[in-house]
Amino acid sequence: MKKAYFQYYETFEIIIEKIKDIEEREWLRKVIIQYGLHGTAPDTFNSEALEIAWTICKDLIDQQTHRREVNAANRAGKKAEPATTEENSAVEPQPEEKPAQEKPKRKNFVKPTVEEIEAFCKEKKYTVNAQQFFNYYESNGWKIGRNAMKSWQAAVQNWNTREKANNKAAGTIWENNSTDADTAGYEDLF
Repeated sequence: MKKAYFQYYETFEIIIEKIKDIEEREWLRKVIIQYGLHGTAPDTFNSEALEIAWTICKDLIDQQTHRREVNAANRAGKKAEPATTEENSAVEPQPEEKPAQEKPKRKNFVKPTVEEIEAFCKEKKYTVNAQQFFNYYESNGWKIGRNAMKSWQAAVQNWNTREKANNKAAGTIWENNSTDADTAGYEDLF
């Protein structure tokens, strides 16, 4: 398990500084580097404090190695199996994964023609100007904000709803498409 590098954490130095004997500090520093690069661990320890310090450092290196394996496997498009060591071989078995269900692919957006928009508006009895709608979205690359349009029919419905709301705000719409605002000057004639 030779590696070109491993991440030497500041935590390692904090732990090493807690050891009083300078020779033991240097020994632990070398052991951490050896394990990080080559995966070789010491068999014996001179003191219980060294063994505790080593256990903490070893766990951090093992976690780092596991994360690196998982990330590499994810980049390769596979799920990584955790590396088994003698200590964690008695870990609980992982539940079987269910195969991922494929989502139905969305149909690609097809830009409508002015005639298709007019026919849709006529069928739904919308008052949207089809040419104006087409020109607006043609100039915007058929996007709504930053997102690509998914359904031009839904966009036409939104235009119709907005148009109705704007007309309602201007006043009541009469059959000749005039509003109360247009006829306000004629009230004294009646």
